[in-house]
Amino acid sequence: ASGPPAASCSTAGTIVGRRQFVNPKSLLLKYKLQGDFTIGGRPLLLNYDPPDRMDEQDGFATGLRVWDGGLVLAKYLERYVPTATAGRPRLRGLELGAGTGVAGLSFALMGQEVILSDIGEKQATRTRSNIERNEGHIAAMGGRASYESLDWTALPERGRFGAFDMVFAADVIWHESLVDPFIQALAWAASGPGLNEVLLSHKVRDEESVNRFETQVGLAGFVIQQRVPSEPILGDFGHPDVVIYHLRRR
Repeated sequence: ASGPPAASCSTAGTIVGRRQFVNPKSLLLKYKLQGDFTIGGRPLLLNYDPPDRMDEQDGFATGLRVWDGGLVLAKYLERYVPTATAGRPRLRGLELGAGTGVAGLSFALMGQEVILSDIGEKQATRTRSNIERNEGHIAAMGGRASYESLDWTALPERGRFGAFDMVFAADVIWHESLVDPFIQALAWAASGPGLNEVLLSHKVRDEESVNRFETQVGLAGFVIQQRVPSEPILGDFGHPDVVIYHLRRR
């Protein structure tokens, strides 16, 4: 998932000058994602940038990192997807703002089909490499994962993407300015066939983005069915600041 810049916070802490103030509740302190984080007993393997890495061209490239909201959503999907399949052989999903692919690849590791989407050439290269790293385990479970570039401000013709049973995202509205483009992407996804449900994992950092999202998503034709605190339901895989929204179209 594409998370916040260093000035706001990072996965494992806030970078100030050359010092890093570690957030002890960050899930990335527990996992290296090189076989120690599993979905359905199968390892999720990811290449990602450390939280304090700065790129000369891209600065703090949020989509190349792993964020608490993405890890929480991965474990929430592991718990929730079996109840959502309702006897169907496979769900087809879309992840918006996939970043390194934590949630989307977890969905595929459960035997589902998913399109991971984000923007930028460097992001595409990183996400596709993570798909390749996990292809063996995904195929063994009967799943499928692919990548598509998707610019929320210049959305493509919807028809070629087909039907989606579920759309999900994590840590994509960490700033108020991202709320409207995200809702525009949701409305685009919902304009096609199928869509039964939207899941959004959000790490609460400020009330402005939360308030705008909850207001604007209703005006866009969606209903917030649940707002689930992650820690009580997921335990050590949850986070005290991460909530899961369940949305449906009106």
